[in-house]
Amino acid sequence: MSSGRKVAVIGAGLAGLWTAYHLARRGYEVTVYEKEYPGYGASSRAAGILSLQLPVPLLKYAMEALDHYSWVGVRETSTIWVPRRELCRCAEAVAAELRRLGAVAEVMKLDEVDGLLRGEGEKAIFMMQGLVNAGDAVNALTKVLAERGVAFRGGQVTSRGGRLYFDGSPIEAEAYFVAAGPWTSSLVKVNLRLYRCSAHSVEGERVPNMIVEDDVNEFYVVPESGKRAIVGGPDSTLSRPEDGFRYEPSEPYEVLERVSRRMPVAELMRPMSSWSAPCASGPDSLPVVGEVDDRIYVIAGLDGAGLTLSPALSRLLVEIAEGTADEDPLLSPARKALDGPLEPFDSICVGLS
Repeated sequence: MSSGRKVAVIGAGLAGLWTAYHLARRGYEVTVYEKEYPGYGASSRAAGILSLQLPVPLLKYAMEALDHYSWVGVRETSTIWVPRRELCRCAEAVAAELRRLGAVAEVMKLDEVDGLLRGEGEKAIFMMQGLVNAGDAVNALTKVLAERGVAFRGGQVTSRGGRLYFDGSPIEAEAYFVAAGPWTSSLVKVNLRLYRCSAHSVEGERVPNMIVEDDVNEFYVVPESGKRAIVGGPDSTLSRPEDGFRYEPSEPYEVLERVSRRMPVAELMRPMSSWSAPCASGPDSLPVVGEVDDRIYVIAGLDGAGLTLSPALSRLLVEIAEGTADEDPLLSPARKALDGPLEPFDSICVGLS
């Protein structure tokens, strides 16, 4: 792939926009194809966490996000992460790697936190994570790309006979970068697990001034503004992406019930609004980044961490296409783990007693 040639990016979520950004900076003539609008799907609905609650091999990519989003505005926020008991050693390994990378991450007892959280000596990880307005990030990237001459075309992209078509006509390009989120599997041969991401804005007289990510009770809380917070609960499996935009009116109350097990003040919180979108991951919960066919490259399966991982993984993808970077074996589309379930924390635990 040579600089200055035409390339196509399919998908204008954060993964597609960052891929287009790295390509445009390298001098390629970029066209972005999107059926709806930039940020459609999970990107513009993200809670905004630049998450460091990730498998150890992904942390080096996550740390890049802090620099990439600095021009949007990153708010550093205290975080309490409560891992399940059987994953405590894995969580400690994450904390150790974050410290090695220069981030703040310490192991503590949950009852050492202020009286907002209920705990009985459980282990927790204290971290400093970033918060970004995902909608602002999408808008800023779109503006930068337009200034760099990147073309946006709205319409349906389909696959037939190993070729990609836009509104029925073949897309002519030197290389194709598919960043279509949960719709990726309909365009290229890659195995993805589909599920629904959802979040709810709630209001109460007292909300936490920190992020709380509780794996035991399966919820997260993100401080929003004033007396509001964003809460989310467990994800549900999807058979088709379109169903990811649907949720039941009772869901925010069910999530608040989970939150109240750890945070009693949640009993006085009330739902204000809700939103959801389809998300995807590899069957082993790790992203898929690399070449899947001749001149067809994919970045997919970011597992709800697209805001965090897109800047670095899209850069890696472009460098793979240029031949200046080796494929990461943990993320390669050819890895054997895509054929069966393997949670990423399993690999973190290898060698830990």
